Amino acid sequence: MDYVTTLSLLAVVLIGLPHGAMDGAVALAMGYGRSVSRMAGFVILYVLIAFAVVMVWLNAPSLALFGFLLLSVWHFGSGDSQEDLTPILRVLQTLSHGGIIVFGISMADRDTADIIFRWLIFGDTARLWYWFDLAVWLWWPCLALYVASGIVETRLYRRLLELAVLATIVTALPALTSFALYFCLVHTPRHIARVLRMLKDTISFRMVISLTVIFTVMSWLAGGILFVALRQSIDIAPASMMVVFIGLAALTVPHSLLIDGLFRPSFEKRNG
Repeated sequence: MDYVTTLSLLAVVLIGLPHGAMDGAVALAMGYGRSVSRMAGFVILYVLIAFAVVMVWLNAPSLALFGFLLLSVWHFGSGDSQEDLTPILRVLQTLSHGGIIVFGISMADRDTADIIFRWLIFGDTARLWYWFDLAVWLWWPCLALYVASGIVETRLYRRLLELAVLATIVTALPALTSFALYFCLVHTPRHIARVLRMLKDTISFRMVISLTVIFTVMSWLAGGILFVALRQSIDIAPASMMVVFIGLAALTVPHSLLIDGLFRPSFEKRNG
């Protein structure tokens, strides 16, 4: 791997990954910390879901990767969406912003994406690209409707400008670099700020930091052990990609279920 790729992966792991480690604090705020057994149950369920994702990936890698890409579209887009929009407009915004990262990066640097995809699914990517291209064709009308809506909806102006900047970065830079920039400089800070705002009246900032550090270190240790194990049989580049992206997939599923499925909707409903 060249130094740009290495730095991009390190940024994802060292800067981007800790934002998901805030899930421990989120669980505490949602009541799982009322007893040791409840918190232990949360951690065990979280780990079991992550383990199940890895098992599915090993048995059906193409399907698992495609599912992870679609989930990433929704998760990234949800994190970027505005709370004050109508439901339809918010869905369009979610799909447009998430799609520019997942679909845009892969389309703009298809050769690099194909190499990474081959490593992640352990073989031929023809079927994966067929599904991927079909999803992209379904995504284009959503993007067009969202941009058109921005002509009359002034609340969208700033996010449309952000979308244009992201599209420029995605087009101009290598796949991993543009992903790292978005993941570390847009998605992670926005997620941290939003979660801290949601947690401020529930648990202390010190407790949030403590739990985040614990979960982050646990994730790094698990990834390090897996990387060492993989390096016994494969080269450093595919081993690194597998650890980072299969690891992200395994953690994103329970993370998205918690944040997008439970925590954020309940907070927004509570705050009108």
